[in-house]
Amino acid sequence: MTASATAFGPGAIAVTVVVASADGGRVEAVRVASTRPVGFSSALFLNRPADEIPGLVGRLHSLCGLSHATASAAAIAAARGLDTEAVAANRFDGLLAERLGEHLRSTFLGPAGASGDEVQREALADLRAVLAATRELVAAADAPIEQARRRAAIDGIRRGTERLGLALDGHGRPWWPTASWAGSVLQRAEADGGSPAIALDPLSRGDDAAVIAALAADPTGFAAIPHLGTRRPETGPFARATGSDPAGERARIAARLAEIARAAATLEAIPEARRRELADWVSAGSLGERTGYAAVESPRGRLHHLVRLDAAGRVAAYAVLAPTEWNFGPDGPFVATVGADRVTADAAGRARVERIAAAFDPCVGFAVTVEDRDRA
Repeated sequence: MTASATAFGPGAIAVTVVVASADGGRVEAVRVASTRPVGFSSALFLNRPADEIPGLVGRLHSLCGLSHATASAAAIAAARGLDTEAVAANRFDGLLAERLGEHLRSTFLGPAGASGDEVQREALADLRAVLAATRELVAAADAPIEQARRRAAIDGIRRGTERLGLALDGHGRPWWPTASWAGSVLQRAEADGGSPAIALDPLSRGDDAAVIAALAADPTGFAAIPHLGTRRPETGPFARATGSDPAGERARIAARLAEIARAAATLEAIPEARRRELADWVSAGSLGERTGYAAVESPRGRLHHLVRLDAAGRVAAYAVLAPTEWNFGPDGPFVATVGADRVTADAAGRARVERIAAAFDPCVGFAVTVEDRDRA
């Protein structure tokens, strides 16, 4: 996402950083204020037939819409005691394409991808071609297409991502040719000085039981400011990465680029490999009494939906917990990263915080203000 507070979706995030310029730009406070609507799902979906909800959820979320629709459909299937694996399997092409497309768009539009050099200009045609192919696969989750069209879309994604420098080596590891667009993105992140490295505490599938229990107990409050005891986990590409290096701006961007390459490869993988991969993307279960939940590894992180149906099959309660609330919580990983930094109270300092925020990739626009305590 770019640093616009009004250009994307409902709500926005306002970040205020207070620094002590007399102490070398030491950060004294980081405040995050969000106008994202929380709890709207309960009011909007209440008493609606359950079959209407996945489509409605997907239309309401302009970013990661298929991930939301899949979480909704899987949670409803779990509440009904139906097969949740089929829900995910039927949408897996679309989920892969959505992750790939969202990551590409965020990186191109974000500070790390913005460049007037020749590599950037040449990459735009490949970006457009890949995004067109991902849109076709995402749409196919609701309206299946013939195999020839699917194959053509996947081939177009593979060719485009390879030209952008997003590919895996013979050992399944991502690599970034220096002269490629992907290589230029990582070089830019390094040239900008990166951001402080903080210890990673990833939100994982093993946390689902605690997350769902807390969401059920306080749907609105927990969805607005989620936490697990004293933990404030991070979710998203870097949290999903297997490496344990401390997370900085470059590491988060590299993890995002690696997921693009892996998603493109998984689209072409054999069925057995796809089934193994899918198990890490979507999980769902029943809590009894016509209540079900689902967790989906959306592009921006682990997404949770919780639904309770009445005896007539209508929605009696619904809750959504999005990944942005974890990463941009009042004392979450974004705040911890900025708080460990040195920030100047000028345009350069504001741009630095914007780059850090963009590396966390919130699902709404954001605006940054830097205040100088000493000047005040």
